[in-house]
Amino acid sequence: MATATNQKATLSNHLNLDEKVMKKLNGQLNDLLADYHVFYQNVRGFHWNVRGNDFFVLHEKFEELYTQLYKFIDELAERILMIGYRPTHVYSDYLKNTIHKEITDVKDGDECVNHVINGLGVLVSSHRKTAETAEEAGDIATADLLTKFVGDLEKRMWMFTMYRK
Repeated sequence: MATATNQKATLSNHLNLDEKVMKKLNGQLNDLLADYHVFYQNVRGFHWNVRGNDFFVLHEKFEELYTQLYKFIDELAERILMIGYRPTHVYSDYLKNTIHKEITDVKDGDECVNHVINGLGVLVSSHRKTAETAEEAGDIATADLLTKFVGDLEKRMWMFTMYRK
């Protein structure tokens, strides 16, 4: 029978991966979770507040984007749990740990699209850095998940960029 200390050690490193690197990965994943939440809320704001000739198109596209972001948020939080850590879950923590800024009072479609393109670029960059840490730890499942997210985010970034041209 394992002691309480051994049980804790087993739980925190149940994947038999480098615990020091996994702690670093957990921090990066939680920072990414913060980035997602703030960006998600920005996109919701664009969806609600966009005005002008492109309203119908952009309103729909912003909804598609934030719906996908919501799915990624859930998968990311579940992955943090799977690797033995806890996802942050309060906005005060998100605002302290995000690269994104809250964007307010934007209703111009082109300005919204520019913010979306920039926000997607930030997420892609953060994913790449975090995937490198996952690979360093030998956590191929997390690296694979992040790579899958990057493919989707890059396609959306490209599509919004083509809209702008």
